[in-house]
Parts: sequence; structure tokens; C-alpha cells
Amino acid sequence: MSQDFANIIFAKSGVPKLKKYLDLTSVNHRLTSSNVANVSTPGYKSSSIDFQQEFNKATGESRHIAGKITDNNHIALGQHPDRAPKIDRARVQAGEMNSVDIDTEMSNLAKTELQFSTAAKLLQLKFQGLRKAITSK
Repeated sequence: MSQDFANIIFAKSGVPKLKKYLDLTSVNHRLTSSNVANVSTPGYKSSSIDFQQEFNKATGESRHIAGKITDNNHIALGQHPDRAPKIDRARVQAGEMNSVDIDTEMSNLAKTELQFSTAAKLLQLKFQGLRKAITSK
């Protein structure tokens, strides 16, 4: 019974959404870091995700249909929250070595770092608030 109560408290506090936000930020950072690492690789196609669309999908705020999983052996269909993020690969234009624009990637790294830091701070404040509510201090 107490485990159910704890799950309800965390679900209502916004902790699951912040966790999903941090997870997506981590995926975005890995893709951008890979793009920067391959800036000199001939034919490399830069990778990215549509962060807002993936966050909406992960939090169930998408307006697209998703299949319901009623068994662990089912495959997630449509815009299901458990489905991995859709990774977009840019095309390499004729005459270019690859599709990586280092200026864009560096600004994406800075943006991702700010998003992650902000979400981590918000999560810290949520836990401080929960601790204060529990201990009354």
C-alpha cells in the first residue's frame, strides 16, 4: 500500500515528466556530440531529433494515435511513449564532405546543456519540496 502511495506522490509532483525530459536531453546530447566528433568524416550524415515532438510523445501529450500494449511481447505502434525517439538524418549535398554544420552543432550543445541543467535543478527543487512536506522542516 505504501508503495502505491509513493508512486502517486511522485506521479503528481511532475517527477516522471522531468525524468523523461532529462532522458531526451541526454539522447539529444549524444547525437550532437556524435555529429561534432564526425565533423571531418567524409559522407557522414548528421543526426537529430525533434525534441518537442519526442517530449510530447513521451509524456502522452501527442495528438497522434498510439497502439496499446497489453502484453510484454507486443510491439509499440504509432506514437507510443515507449517507442525510441525518431532520429532524423540530414542529406549530404553534392560537393560537400558531409552534412555537419559545426556552428549549428556547437549552439545545439550549448542549448542542450542549458536544458539539462535547468531540468536537473527543477528536479532537485521538486525533491527538496517533497522532503520538506514529509519532514515538515
